[in-house]
Amino acid sequence: MAKKNSAKPMPLAVAIALAVLALAITAAFLIYLFDVNTPDESSASNDISFEQSFADESSLEPPPEEVIVKETMADAAVGDAVVFGSYEQNGNSSDGAERIEWIVLEKYDDKLLLISRECLDTKPINEVRADVEWTESTLFAWLNGEFMQTAFSESEMASVVESDGVKVTIPSAEEAKKYYEYDSWRAADATEYAVNNGARLQNGKCWWWLLDKGEIASSNSYVYFNGTIRTDGLSVDYQSVAVRPMMWVSSSAETETEHISQPELSEDASEAVSEEASEEISE
Repeated sequence: MAKKNSAKPMPLAVAIALAVLALAITAAFLIYLFDVNTPDESSASNDISFEQSFADESSLEPPPEEVIVKETMADAAVGDAVVFGSYEQNGNSSDGAERIEWIVLEKYDDKLLLISRECLDTKPINEVRADVEWTESTLFAWLNGEFMQTAFSESEMASVVESDGVKVTIPSAEEAKKYYEYDSWRAADATEYAVNNGARLQNGKCWWWLLDKGEIASSNSYVYFNGTIRTDGLSVDYQSVAVRPMMWVSSSAETETEHISQPELSEDASEAVSEEASEEISE
């Protein structure tokens, strides 16, 4: 006669616990596959709701070399700064435009590739959201029109060298990587004027545009506040990204400080200056 199976059935509570555990493991696996940090089309929206948090790894990267401002273009080496042109920067137009400092990125024959030390203004790539080519964008038109005419005298403009038919541009992602080896070296300040015009700041640093189109339609790549390059992109009409102009300039170019606008003097102040000058001449 066959023996009866003496095994007891699994208690109901244990079965329920095992089922719950299995569901939890499945849910964790699905969350892993569809990470919430995966970029989506919201990255290209004007309503930016995400605020990414990055570990501070700047201590792992060597600090950039000290920037030395040279008096002339001819004396400047790669990594030095030069002064060329002027643009409103401190947010107080009554005291005139401030002289622009540029970092020398490259030196080739009698030309220097310059990028503004700080982001000078805040503009969208294009005023209307569209899949627009760089040379057809409103930012390109502004850089090579209003910006040049505002920042430089006629002789200074003549010293700006055309490259592929373009005088003033912004860096591409490839150039940003080439000239700035580490992410933290790309982190940039914005002038007070650029901040007043809407430049987005995080930890005191701004976002600034790159030349490349973004991965999402009608968007452009940019440099995040910590210096990382974001290729997912922001909408081309996004209003809070700053601009760092870049251009080739003749090494023989010199700044004309005379064209920098100065605040007008009141009549009393003008008379005082005239009297002081007369006294100096008579002495």
